[in-house]
Amino acid sequence: MSRVSDIDVAVDGARVRVTSAAGLAYDGSTSAGDGRLEEFFAAYDAAFVLPNEKEGHAGFAACLALNEGFQYDRLCRRYGPFREFVVTVRAAGEMVGGLNFITFPLSDPDQDRPALSLNLNYIFVVATHRRRGLLTRMVGDLPAVALAMFAHSHAPLLPGDAAAACHCVYTFIEQNDPYRMSAADYALDTELTGLDQLARIALWARQGARIVDFAYVQPALTAQQEPDPNLVYAVLGAPGPTLHPGFLSQHLERFFAISVLKGADPRSNAEARQQLDSLADCAAQGRRLALLDVQNIQRLPDPGAVDVSVERRTLRAVLRPV
Repeated sequence: MSRVSDIDVAVDGARVRVTSAAGLAYDGSTSAGDGRLEEFFAAYDAAFVLPNEKEGHAGFAACLALNEGFQYDRLCRRYGPFREFVVTVRAAGEMVGGLNFITFPLSDPDQDRPALSLNLNYIFVVATHRRRGLLTRMVGDLPAVALAMFAHSHAPLLPGDAAAACHCVYTFIEQNDPYRMSAADYALDTELTGLDQLARIALWARQGARIVDFAYVQPALTAQQEPDPNLVYAVLGAPGPTLHPGFLSQHLERFFAISVLKGADPRSNAEARQQLDSLADCAAQGRRLALLDVQNIQRLPDPGAVDVSVERRTLRAVLRPV
């Protein structure tokens, strides 16, 4: 066992356990074959219901398989070192939640040094443990947990050295856009979680999330699913009021290629290619991406009352300064 800052780290093959100062134990794995995925998936499957947002067991297994062997070597040559994890979270020995994220070092053009970028694909608290502040604790722990897991995961090409050079952690997340969701999806997701969609946006804002003013679309996770345009993309850990489009392009290229498209070229996918081209155009024109604050949801229009025939029907449009 080693100690990094105020966390303890223990490694056993593809498994990494990180115990935070807040007392939560994060049991992560980069393998689909050690039992961690099954434990994670059983709880995950009960926490998510919308068809286009859900990854199947086979999808998770396919992503984790990219962490090793010739597939990892191929992707690493193109994108640099990366690691995708499934993580179960325990308090006093009992499973209380889970996470799935991919992480990789990137060149941060604003800081002129490496940063660790992670896409938090899924995070959940087990239903019987909600309303106890666990999500706040998990989100607060995440940067240190991700750095520790990446540094100790035995990825080829010395990711520990890469992680040690990273002084900033960017966490990107997808969120439902309350103004884009269908009424049925809005009601279903709200009923299951017990949390209104705008209230969820506000919850993440309290953790430090800001909405990236970029027309994000999640490419289809499988051939049987559809792309999801009813999302917004948010970031935690960005130091300034705007984001460099080149940084987001680096991030999305890797996230799309590995977590979403399971190793395929993102430029072979229409939605991924369009977004990467848009970011390239933005960078060429010297434009930046605004990071939009969610300050008071009580002042935002009711999503059910918004006229969907008009242009201002996205959360990004509602949040932009007039």
